[in-house]
Amino acid sequence: MLVRGWPRSFTGPLGRKTVPARANRLVSVIKAKHARLHEPHIAPFVALADEIAACRGLDRGEVPYPDPGFAGTAAQALVLLQSPGPMTAKVAGSGLLSLENDDPSAERCFHEYEAAGVDWNRLLHWNTVPWPTESLEPTSRDIREARQWLPRLLALLPDIKAVLLLGSVARDEWRQSARRGERLPVVPVIVGPHPGRRGLTWPGAPQKLRAAIEQLAHEIG
Repeated sequence: MLVRGWPRSFTGPLGRKTVPARANRLVSVIKAKHARLHEPHIAPFVALADEIAACRGLDRGEVPYPDPGFAGTAAQALVLLQSPGPMTAKVAGSGLLSLENDDPSAERCFHEYEAAGVDWNRLLHWNTVPWPTESLEPTSRDIREARQWLPRLLALLPDIKAVLLLGSVARDEWRQSARRGERLPVVPVIVGPHPGRRGLTWPGAPQKLRAAIEQLAHEIG
């Protein structure tokens, strides 16, 4: 449940002022972030999300926007996941793809980045299927219909040094894109498990996630 107030800030291991994980449970935090969605580094992704929503007959905001704390057009790495989780919803959640959402996957990424020394302000998170899906797993139709949007996304990311694919949906679709001969950035591509509970049930999955994020830290310096 969203509550009002502002969390106590602290200086994290990267030396920057931040707020605790799950900060988006606070109404004031969400409002402050939405007030920044017009900023030049993030506005093109807001426009892309709105275009995707319109093409699917959805209202504006139903395809969640990246948190303006991400680097947006200046991102040094793209982190591609599966599809939006419940706490990205514009009514029940924040309406944002955010590491500060009130859910375990976001919190896990938040802490793993901190542990590996990755400043998430240098990244962009996006989903293979950008819209909310009816079930936990996107259908083959969802994945097929989402393909047209990946080139549009990549065109907004001229400076990426690496791509991190988290989960089998992101991994498999990226590989399929390469097999189809689509133009993909010539950068290191790192693969790790999805940070959600189901993605980390396999033996060794938490360690593989940490190793993938540590490799990302190495690639972006």
